[in-house]
Amino acid sequence: MSETATRAGTATARQVVNQLPYRYDLDGLRGIAIAFVVVFHVFVGRVSGGVDVFLLLSGYFFLGSQLRYAAREDASPNPWWPVWRTVRRLYPALLVVLGATAAVALWRVPQMRRLEIIDQFTASLLYFQNWELAAQAADYNAASGTVSPLQHLWSMAVQGQFYLLAIGLAAGVIWARRAGLDLTRWVTPFLLAVTLASFGYAWWMHLVDQPLNYYSTWTRMWQLTLGGLLALHGHRLSIHPRLREWFALAGLAMVLSTGLLLDGASLFPGPAALYPVGGAVLVILGGGRGPVAGWLADRTMRWLGDIAYPLYLWHWPLLILSLVLLERESVSLPHGAAVVVSSIMLADITHRLVEKPLRQHSRRPLAGEPRAREARAQLRASRDARARAAGGGALALVLVALLTVQGVWQVRLHNAGGVLLDAAVYPGARALTGAEVPDVRPKPDPELVGSMLSKIWTEDCISRFGDDPRVLPVDNRREDCVFGDPDGTRDVYLVGGSHAEQWVIPLNVLGKEHGFRVVPLVRQSCPTFVEERDGLFEPDCAEFNRQVLDRLDEADPDLVVSTTTRPFIEQGGRVEEVPDSYPTFWEFLAARDIPFVGLRDNPWKTFGDASELSVPLCYLDLEDAYACGLAENEFYQSADPAADYLDGMPNAKAVDTSEWFCVDGHCPAVIGNVHVYRDGNHLSVPYAYSLAPLLWEEIAEFL
Repeated sequence: MSETATRAGTATARQVVNQLPYRYDLDGLRGIAIAFVVVFHVFVGRVSGGVDVFLLLSGYFFLGSQLRYAAREDASPNPWWPVWRTVRRLYPALLVVLGATAAVALWRVPQMRRLEIIDQFTASLLYFQNWELAAQAADYNAASGTVSPLQHLWSMAVQGQFYLLAIGLAAGVIWARRAGLDLTRWVTPFLLAVTLASFGYAWWMHLVDQPLNYYSTWTRMWQLTLGGLLALHGHRLSIHPRLREWFALAGLAMVLSTGLLLDGASLFPGPAALYPVGGAVLVILGGGRGPVAGWLADRTMRWLGDIAYPLYLWHWPLLILSLVLLERESVSLPHGAAVVVSSIMLADITHRLVEKPLRQHSRRPLAGEPRAREARAQLRASRDARARAAGGGALALVLVALLTVQGVWQVRLHNAGGVLLDAAVYPGARALTGAEVPDVRPKPDPELVGSMLSKIWTEDCISRFGDDPRVLPVDNRREDCVFGDPDGTRDVYLVGGSHAEQWVIPLNVLGKEHGFRVVPLVRQSCPTFVEERDGLFEPDCAEFNRQVLDRLDEADPDLVVSTTTRPFIEQGGRVEEVPDSYPTFWEFLAARDIPFVGLRDNPWKTFGDASELSVPLCYLDLEDAYACGLAENEFYQSADPAADYLDGMPNAKAVDTSEWFCVDGHCPAVIGNVHVYRDGNHLSVPYAYSLAPLLWEEIAEFL
C-alpha cells in the first residue's frame, strides 16, 4: 500500500472514531444508577439494579473505546497504556477509601478484626473481591454491624477483571492485523456469542447457586459485553426520533422502578436483570436527544455522574462502620440522611482532589509516539506534574501498607496457633478439676481466636456449604483427613455438623495417646439423621447423611461420637432441645450394635433474633468474662434431655458436658485463663484441646 493510501485509510478510521458524539446523558444515567444504589442500600436494604446498569454502561464506554481504538491503522499494540490509564482512573479513589476504612475498621472497631475481612482488603486491592466473597459463601446482605464494610466492592472487581479482558481483546485485534489477519469482522460475532453464553449461564446458575451467580464474573459478563455491542452498533439502528424519545422515557422509568419491583439480590444477574439492563438499553437507543436525554445531560446530573464512582466507594463503609460505632442494628431516617450527605460530600472532595488530578488526561498514544519520553520531560518542567507524581507516590505507600495487613495478620495468627499454651499457666478446662489458675491475661488474643481453626477446616476435611453432598471429604483427602493415630487398630468416627467437628481437637490428642484413628464425616449445619423430622435442615444435608450412613454401615467403627442437643434458633429458641431427627440416627446405630457417645452441646450465645454475639470480641470490649458469658439456665435444661433417649439404648452413652462450660450456674467467656469460644457458639481451639482428659474419662470404656 502506498503512503498516500495509508494516510487516507488512517484519516478515514479517525473519522469513524470521532463521528460519534459523547453521550453526556449516559453520564447522568450512571449517576442516577449509583444514587439509587446508595438510597436503596441505606434506606430500603435491597438491591436497586443500579449496579447492573452501571456494568452495562462500563461495557458501553470501556469496551467500545478499546475496540474503536483497535480499528485504527495507527493503533499501538502496547497494552501498557490502557492498563496504566485504567489504574490511574480506578486506584486513587479506591486507595483513599480503603485506607480510611482500614484506619477505622482495623484499629478502632474490634468487630471488624476478622480474618475474612482482613482477606477482603487484599481481594479488593487486587480486584478479586467477588471471588473472595463467593469463597466465603457471603450472601449480599442488608446493612448491619456484622456485614463487611467492603462487601460492595465485588462489582468493582468484576469491572476490573473485565477491563483487563477488554484490553487483551483489543490488543489481540491490533497484533493480528499487524500479522496480516483482520479480526475486526469477527469481533461482533464473538461478543454476541459471549453475551448469549453468559446470559444462559446466569439463567442456569440462578436455579443452581444464586449466591455464586450474584458474584461470578462469568454470569455478569453478558451485561458488560452487551454494553460493548451497543457501543459498536447501537448508533447504526434506524429508529424514528419520536420513538427514540419514548425509548428514553420508558427506559428511565424501568431503571428507576427496578428496586421497587424486584429483589435483585435473589434474582440478578438472571433473566430478571433484563428489566433494569433493558431499561438502560432503551436509554442508549434513545440516541441522546429529547427531553429525557436533555435532563440526564443537565449540569447537575453530569456532576452526579462524575462523582458516581467515589460515591459508590464511600457509601457502604460509612453505613456499616457508623452502625457499629453507634451500636445500632438498623438505620434511622436521620442516620441514613447523614450517611447519604456525608457520602456525597466525600465523593465530591475525592473526585476534585484525588480523581481528577491523578487521572490520565492526555489521549492514548498511537504507534511510534514517544509518550514515555514526553512524560519524563513534563515531569522535569512542570510543578503540577511533580505534584501529581508526589500524590501518586503517597497513594502507592497506602497500597503497600494495605497489602501488608493480611500478611501481618497471618503471621500473628500462625504464631498464636502454632504454640501450645503452658498448661501450668493456662489450664483451661483442667481448672474445673482443681488445677491452679494464675492471675494472668487470658489467651489466645481475642482478636485472633476467631480465626484459629482446627485442621478439619484448614485441611478441607469438612463438607462446606455449596460442596457436593454426595462426596465425603475423607475420600478426596485420604490420610490427610484421618486424625489420631493413623496406624491405630480401632476407629472412632466423628459425625454431625460444625458443633461435632470441634471435638476432633481433643479426639486427635486422645487418638495419638491411646492408639486409635479418628475419621471425621462432618458437614456445615448438618447434624446426622436418618429421617428429617424437624423441617430445619436442607435437602443437601439429607443427601450427605445418606453417604455417611452407608459409610458407617460399611466400616462398622468401634465408636461413633456426635452431639445430641441444639437450640431451635431457626424458630427463635435459645434453650437446648433434642431435635426429632436425631433419635433416628441413634436407632440406626443401635440396630447395628455400633457404640455411640452423645455429647451434650456447649452453650450458644445468641441474641433474641437468633443472631450471634462474638464472645471474644465482647471480652475485647469489656474485659469481663462474666458479663460476656451467660446464665446456665439461658441455654441448658435442668437435665440432659438426650439421656432419656440414650440411657435405654445398648452401647450408647449420653455425656452431660454442661459442667465443662458452666460453674455455679454461670457459663463464663473464660475458664482457666483460656477463651472458651472462638465466636458465639463454637469452642476455641485451645479450650477444646484442654478438654481431652475430661473426654477420655467418658469414652475410655469403649476403647
